[in-house]
Amino acid sequence: MYTFVTVLAAFSALVATVSAKNVVVTVGHNTTDNATTVFDPAQVFAKLNDIVVFNFTEGNHTVTQSTFAAPCVPAHDTDPTINGFDSSFRVTANGTAGTILTVPITPDLANKTIWFFDFNTCAQGGVGGININDSSTETLDGFVRNAIRLNGTDANSDSNTSSASSSRASSSSRPTATGTSSDTSDASSILQQQITFGFATAFIFVFAALAF
Repeated sequence: MYTFVTVLAAFSALVATVSAKNVVVTVGHNTTDNATTVFDPAQVFAKLNDIVVFNFTEGNHTVTQSTFAAPCVPAHDTDPTINGFDSSFRVTANGTAGTILTVPITPDLANKTIWFFDFNTCAQGGVGGININDSSTETLDGFVRNAIRLNGTDANSDSNTSSASSSRASSSSRPTATGTSSDTSDASSILQQQITFGFATAFIFVFAALAF
């Protein structure tokens, strides 16, 4: 019985790993004045073990985790318990993907909405979300409105300048927690490595179980 349960658990883990996928969000590809399209798409859904890949292709942008109540402020600055991801500024040109940021959907993130923004366009609605609950009052449209209302032209400009400056200084010294970045990584290779690791782990469990 022990051997069967162990093998079954290993097989389940293997299936979960193999079924994982990359969910790609293009950053900066839009060249119009509509800041709400800086992330394409701005809303994505990712399951456990999936990897959200932010692919920077144009301009100078960031992908920084925040909260619904404070869209344009790094999450850690408003809630110290959140060690959120922050890509820092990524400069790319000519539509060439020169850099990515990956955010693995781990068990502690699988059932949560993850909000994020771009420092350069947040005040004009440059924000997005992962796994937004459609039945919640915290919608993507509401998040966009919050970003513009709290940080846009109708807000106090002096307050905005101070807040943005302090946020940039704080984020530059804080490590990325849930995401890892690489200037040379390829999105497909990340998933391949994950699948390979899953196979190796599963086979180890199977052989160990058969040994008993």
